[in-house]
Amino acid sequence: MIFLQRPIIENDGSRTVETLGSNPVRITNALSDKLNLESHLKAFMASLHKLQENEVMTDVTLILPDQSAIQCHKVVLMAASPFFETMFQSGLKEAAEKDIKLDFADSGTIRSLMKFFYTGDIKLTAENIKAIVAGSEFLYCQHLKAHCEEFLMGNVGFSNCIDYYQFGKVFNLKVLIKTAFDFFLSKFREFREISNFDKLTEDELVEVVSCDRLNAENEDVVFEAVVHWVNADPDVREEVFPRIAPLIRFPFCTQTMLSDKICCSSLVLKSECIQLALEAVWSQFHLNCRPPIDNARCIPRQSFHLRGSTPSLFLFVQSKSRNNVSLNVASFVGESEMKWETLMPCIPATFDLLVTSPFGLYLIDNNDCYFVEPKLKRLTTLPWKPVNLDGSTLAFIDGKIFAFGGGPPSKSVKSINLKESNPEWKSEQELLHAEDHPIIVQFANKVYAFGGWGTSVTQEFDPALNEWRMRSQMPRFFYCGSAVALGDKIYVVGGNRRVCYSYDPENDEWKVLSEPTHQYYTNASTVWKGKIMLGNSEHVEEYDPVDDCWSNRNELLPGGDINTMYLYASC
Repeated sequence: MIFLQRPIIENDGSRTVETLGSNPVRITNALSDKLNLESHLKAFMASLHKLQENEVMTDVTLILPDQSAIQCHKVVLMAASPFFETMFQSGLKEAAEKDIKLDFADSGTIRSLMKFFYTGDIKLTAENIKAIVAGSEFLYCQHLKAHCEEFLMGNVGFSNCIDYYQFGKVFNLKVLIKTAFDFFLSKFREFREISNFDKLTEDELVEVVSCDRLNAENEDVVFEAVVHWVNADPDVREEVFPRIAPLIRFPFCTQTMLSDKICCSSLVLKSECIQLALEAVWSQFHLNCRPPIDNARCIPRQSFHLRGSTPSLFLFVQSKSRNNVSLNVASFVGESEMKWETLMPCIPATFDLLVTSPFGLYLIDNNDCYFVEPKLKRLTTLPWKPVNLDGSTLAFIDGKIFAFGGGPPSKSVKSINLKESNPEWKSEQELLHAEDHPIIVQFANKVYAFGGWGTSVTQEFDPALNEWRMRSQMPRFFYCGSAVALGDKIYVVGGNRRVCYSYDPENDEWKVLSEPTHQYYTNASTVWKGKIMLGNSEHVEEYDPVDDCWSNRNELLPGGDINTMYLYASC
């Protein structure tokens, strides 16, 4: 009888020595002798496919719709698809039968899927992608479905964005839905070039027309698009128009469009929507001959602010003496010298919290909410639902105000839509880690929550998937800082430790940068002309991410008895 002794592995840090008893057998480099997993899997799949092709030990025959047959191994089908796993282990008659009829797709699609099970390879084309998605859904192959979704996302364009958007909703492809919808919004000005625009359902058109992110130079194109959609099926859709018309922001139509087309439109007159057009004509946006109107149609879309405008730096000041709030804008003398020009000298609003958005500031206290639009020099009182916000961080994201965390530390996330006439706070997907005053920033299509009191965790939220995930922690915990998105990075700055960190969301990497000279707390930062501005009632500093250096900008201080001061950059 022969006994085999297990080799003893000794590692001296650079080499691995195998010994049998006391005798060395061989010397290898531990770092270069690793198994190449990828090549192993490739060879394994090739062998598996060869076994199938040669019908070696196959134990089930799949009968396709065209009556052709594929020989397979039950164990392979079970490993690749929960559908087959359930079938063969459920005790149903199919578990014992050797011939299984499949008719969930055409024969070519089923063959492609079975080949994928054995090889890991599948060719995706514009012609077969929908059938492959449907087949992967039927077979519960989520990894293949995800791969198909990536393919679809990479091919979204004018010819298919609506088709893919609707297809994504059928198969719950959340990221594709968002990608196609965002493309549609970004290209809305060219709606006539978008295939199947007139195939949108009423609910889908409502979702588009309601969205702040709809890209249009003015509201003329929105009215024209809605009329185009109605005229595609007038017998059915003319009665729908009165439900969609209130979503058109008529005050932002041009005067010519209002007077020459909209007020004379038979569709508008017939549907009794003429009051919406007249409201806009008489409003403060045009003839200004009636009391100012204040409703959802008066809220400009984001593109109205961004197109053709230059960056402006605003200064929001709350004085010590009379608790007076004023709004100032930077104006330039010559090429470099700057002074502050008062836009709104006395804002009749008290506030405990300030929330910035791309087109204005929300001033919030326990019972009230005001919206300041700097470029329009307008203050609007908004409906508000009082709620306990102790320890929460407020942020404006995708048209809503969100409250993250709480005191004591909480996982709570809730939102309120101030466009509603009677807004209510609604619960959202909770944080993974409880936080008190986390730092919140939106970057691309994700939301990030950084730290809080005594923590340095990073949490990332994907709205398309409605889920949070943990990311790399900050280099060091601190509190009461702020964050801004600039270029392809997020910068976390200020706080009690005077930090300056950059975070790369794509690679999940943090970097420690030069520190500001002074402490700056919540809402102290803004991005202006490619640099980060930090300010409080005593100091202003500017950070240049290219040179990684801070500069003193105290000349921007307005002077006077300042209680609190906020810098806010807006397009």
